[in-house]
Amino acid sequence: MTGESSRPLVHLLRAVAAADPPDAADSLRVRRVVADAREVEPGDLFIAVRGHRTDGHYYVAEAVRRGAVAVVVDRDPGSATGVPVIHVPDTRRALAELAAAWHEQPARRLRVVGITGTFGKTGTLNMLEAILHHAGLRAGVIGSDFIGVRLPGAPHEPSRLTTPDPLALHETLARMVERGGEVCIMEVTSQGLVQERVHGLEFALGIFTCVAPLEHGDYHGSFRSYIEAKSRFFEHLAPGAPLVYPAGERVVRTLVEGLDVTPVRCGAGRGAGVRIRRRVVEAGQTRMLVEVARPLRTIDGGTVEPVRIPVTLRLLGRMNARNAALAATAALCLGAPPESVRDGLAAVPPPPRRLSLERRGRFHLLDDTATHPESLGVLFEVIGGIRHRRLHLVAAIRGGRGPEFNRHYGAALAIWSRRRPVYALTVTSSREAVDDADRVQPEERDAFLAELRDEAIVYAHRQRLDDAIRLALGRVGDGDLLVLIGTQGMHPGAELVRKWTQG
Repeated sequence: MTGESSRPLVHLLRAVAAADPPDAADSLRVRRVVADAREVEPGDLFIAVRGHRTDGHYYVAEAVRRGAVAVVVDRDPGSATGVPVIHVPDTRRALAELAAAWHEQPARRLRVVGITGTFGKTGTLNMLEAILHHAGLRAGVIGSDFIGVRLPGAPHEPSRLTTPDPLALHETLARMVERGGEVCIMEVTSQGLVQERVHGLEFALGIFTCVAPLEHGDYHGSFRSYIEAKSRFFEHLAPGAPLVYPAGERVVRTLVEGLDVTPVRCGAGRGAGVRIRRRVVEAGQTRMLVEVARPLRTIDGGTVEPVRIPVTLRLLGRMNARNAALAATAALCLGAPPESVRDGLAAVPPPPRRLSLERRGRFHLLDDTATHPESLGVLFEVIGGIRHRRLHLVAAIRGGRGPEFNRHYGAALAIWSRRRPVYALTVTSSREAVDDADRVQPEERDAFLAELRDEAIVYAHRQRLDDAIRLALGRVGDGDLLVLIGTQGMHPGAELVRKWTQG
């Protein structure tokens, strides 16, 4: 974290809860706040944070050797440091508090919208951003690898984490303010909540897309722990803030009971305050009616009266219809007029790798990140609505998620392959297409393939993604449908198909 000039340490520490500043803090100035000892330079303040794989307290001596003027710890660093040591209850929280203080609390000058859920965050964010743009509201976004960071009026910037660490997060929020941003829409992951990346942020409005098992079991250890992590999202909602979620999400509805929020349910059925009606899919589009059935409260204390908004999406699948209802409701609560909802949703292009359908000469290509059983159900529903002669699937095993996740993934794919007959299934470990964090381990591959064998599903496995794509293209014929499925391991897949085909 850099700044135009150094800052008095004592001023920064005023923002840190229960900090115990030493006497020397009065005279020290800090050039930067740093949480990685390898990046420390003379004049920096080093925060020792416990990570998933290591602990910054082990590197206090290295930080001091590199020139740190003070260190922040939540346990004894183990040896004399030679510089002032600031003790705090939790260095993760202290890091977020210091990052916000360094940039003079930028989140307080924005209306921050948090979006969480097992899946659907990116699609909902894209739609909400488009609506706010049509409403004339200057919005910045922080999201997944497909979204990254977009400041108002600026091009896309890549981001390593869906929910950035506090140093990157508050620096980004500060730049949004500098560019005249009014609203920040950000995806909030369960890891980001547990790791206190959003500590201190208050959301003017929250969107909770869904809760589903199996996700991030490698990190949280159990579904219960995952739910507990997701529940921390509610701690960041402003008192009485609108919380928008699908009417059919029973887990979310149970979690919301008794909270000081304004729940707003969306979807089909009488229990929804905002309803999806007359959903029709035709000519690669989804047409529907978004009906505000009863008055909505806006974040500024106003009211949105009942209204019906005709919506046309250039997107397929009931999940996209659900995301559109969530985004429409959130936008109305933020003050966007109904016509901006209509025009904004009509303008949303299909996001990368989210049920992306295109013609490739003699066959159609459908590309999707689906790996969770529920998202596979949505994918195969869309497949059923596309006229085709034979169905070809190329599925990328999901590395870094453990055998249990891939066992369920393989079982779900086997079930759907029986319900919607697949002419040829190719499975890949995408060895050349992923980094170490997403590398498919032998036990993950074996768990996935075992489920296919147990269900007598015929498949071919290829270690490399390019080999899998070549095999599939050699089998595709006139009028066929080629479907690519998977997350990181399938990201380059569609581009390989385009490279090796005409039209």
